[in-house]
Amino acid sequence: MSTRRVAPPFSVPVPIIRIDPNAPTPGESLVGQPTVAPSDVRRRVARLLLLRTVVISIVLGLSMWLLGSGDQPMRGAVWLQSGIIAMTYLSSIGFGVALRMGVQPRNVARPMHAVDLVVTSLFVYVTGGAESPYTFLYALSIVSAGALSYRRGAVTITIATIVAVVTVSLLAWAHVFDWLPFTGRSVPWEQSGGDLARTLGIQLAALTGVGALSFIFGDQLQRGAETLATTRKAAAEVLTLHQNIVRSLSAGLITTAPDGTVLTANQAACDILGKPAPELTHKSLETAMPGLLAMIAESRELRRADLAVGALVLGVTVSPLRDLDDQVIGRVVNFQDLTELRRLESHMRRAERLATVGELAAGVAHEIRNPLASISGSIELLRAAPQVSEDDRTLMNIVHREIQRLNVLIGDLLDYANPRPSQPVELDLGVMVRETVQVARADQAFNDLELTCEVDAPLAITADSAKLRQVLWNLLRNAGDAAITGGKHVRVEARGAGIAVTISVVDDGPGIAKDKLARIFDPFFTTKQKGTGLGLATCHAIVTEHGGRIDVESDPGKGTKMVVRLPRTKLSSAT
Repeated sequence: MSTRRVAPPFSVPVPIIRIDPNAPTPGESLVGQPTVAPSDVRRRVARLLLLRTVVISIVLGLSMWLLGSGDQPMRGAVWLQSGIIAMTYLSSIGFGVALRMGVQPRNVARPMHAVDLVVTSLFVYVTGGAESPYTFLYALSIVSAGALSYRRGAVTITIATIVAVVTVSLLAWAHVFDWLPFTGRSVPWEQSGGDLARTLGIQLAALTGVGALSFIFGDQLQRGAETLATTRKAAAEVLTLHQNIVRSLSAGLITTAPDGTVLTANQAACDILGKPAPELTHKSLETAMPGLLAMIAESRELRRADLAVGALVLGVTVSPLRDLDDQVIGRVVNFQDLTELRRLESHMRRAERLATVGELAAGVAHEIRNPLASISGSIELLRAAPQVSEDDRTLMNIVHREIQRLNVLIGDLLDYANPRPSQPVELDLGVMVRETVQVARADQAFNDLELTCEVDAPLAITADSAKLRQVLWNLLRNAGDAAITGGKHVRVEARGAGIAVTISVVDDGPGIAKDKLARIFDPFFTTKQKGTGLGLATCHAIVTEHGGRIDVESDPGKGTKMVVRLPRTKLSSAT
């Protein structure tokens, strides 16, 4: 039976990016009808239950002490008031249990107001009716009704209180229940009708005033509740919109505390980094993105930078996270996966470089071939002369052999620079791979190697069969040369993946050093003691001509994997 303080304004919580799709959205948890949230009403009712018990205990306890300690103790009234206290306790326990069991708070508040009126009326009756000093308890009932049920509650309880005061006062003045035990009156004098009317008038005026104030108070509370509900709804809509925007971003978004602890991470961040949210949040940013803290150690911002995280290349932007007072409270890390983009850029740069080198090499080869033919012819004539000594003839044979080797090299170079037009046909890549592997098994270079083949069937593509066989044969020869010094195992796989097919050649040789990986497709670059350095360059040119790409994965000491990716479509440049 007390006034109720308005709850503090709702504050928008810090958004937390949820990964569980079944978890309730902020809108589901905040948006409701423009009334006080059930949890708020439940707390109010629970506090009112406790407060009414305390007030009744104090007031009736004091009254019982006064009645029992006088010169003429009124034992009957004491016993009756003890019963009223017991009734209050039992009703409080019952209402508390109902509230605990999930009964709607307002369904508990209504009967509680009724019980309070009955208890107050009994107490007022046994303490003098209209002359009772405890009629102020009615005012507490009116105020509590306004706090819980707003305008309607204030009006209803005010009317019920006025009826109860008039009824109790008349019953007490007329001694209607004096024949019952324990109803001895505590007022020793008789009240005249005029005095009763004046007393009732004053009390009713006071209760009406309290009711009016309670009505105004309830109206303000109801308006506040409606404003609060509207604010909650608006905040929930903004928060839900914010989360939907963050969730829809294709870029990763991470927020951190000033010390670098990850606070939130959206789904894109989890997908890019390959970690679920629990493995990212509440942990150091250094764990998720090694090296980033060092890059931003001297500045809160990072406009744009590439960060290598394992095999990933991330484009990272870091900006300060500020609060409403424009104080920095952390950082916002925005990043994208640029791995594929950087790989394509590398392929484009390599293709441009190879094209330039190819044109230059073709020009040089043409210039060399003609004088080389003259030298070769001259050596043939000199070798045929009878007066040439054996030593000179031996030297001429060596020169002739080297000239032939140079001719082969020039031929390879011209084939690389000016390849023959492709002749695409429909073919089963799996059959071609099996046939090429079968030929390789019969080659002496693979006698000491274990060569395995795994092929999906069918793998229909449109391509130049001879050129693809040349690519696969070059890759097999390179893998075989590497595997000789390793575990002597070479594995070939041909797989179909949607609109593309892949050919993988894997060896368990010594691998390729990191500083050499970027150059292995350059003409004349080779890691072998013997070789022209045109094999992989030619493979790269053929695969590029077919609209595909060739990638290499290698770690020193762990072997090498060459992957050729080809589309299933026809050659656009075929003639």
